[in-house]
Amino acid sequence: MRRAVPIIAAVLLLAGCSQTTTGSPTSGSTGTSDGTPGASPGTTASDRPGSTAKEPKKRPKTIDVEGVDPCTLLTEAQRAQFGADQPPQKSTVPELNWSVCYFNRGDHKYIVGATVITTDGIEFYTEGPKSAEAERLEVGGFPAVLVKATGRAPSCTVAVDVSDGQMVNANIGSFGETPVEELCRLAPQAAGAVVANLMAE
Repeated sequence: MRRAVPIIAAVLLLAGCSQTTTGSPTSGSTGTSDGTPGASPGTTASDRPGSTAKEPKKRPKTIDVEGVDPCTLLTEAQRAQFGADQPPQKSTVPELNWSVCYFNRGDHKYIVGATVITTDGIEFYTEGPKSAEAERLEVGGFPAVLVKATGRAPSCTVAVDVSDGQMVNANIGSFGETPVEELCRLAPQAAGAVVANLMAE
């Protein structure tokens, strides 16, 4: 069962990459109203937009996350705030080669994921078929987007632009035990903790 947990968590994280956002978009987003997914399940490299920035990004600083262990992105105290009482489990997101760490709860209420991405920038979400799903926001002064996935395995992902062609994600996913509204309340908090830890290094 222990080996199955990262696989289950990867499914939840990928759901946030491939499913559509529902609800009314904010002024910084362009949401679809027909519930049509912006991309087919199982995102591949051919779906990726270019990661080169077209205009200078406004960031407090540029953070190179090459070689950063995703399991260090949340401290023990921060994990406790999310009820993640199980040992961190490091893995790779299938097909995307993203390095991810899962912080699991013993009660399986939801799964917290922190992802280090050096192969794709935030354009992965803001350009191409996924752009309609991305609600723009700011985390710790960094440009960010929130992507909501509904359905039987809801999840909420906040992707933070830390450098050209790089980003970090905080993902909260569930298999129905927790409503997506609660997941999307928690995801920006997790992203804020991740960014604060990166800034402190």
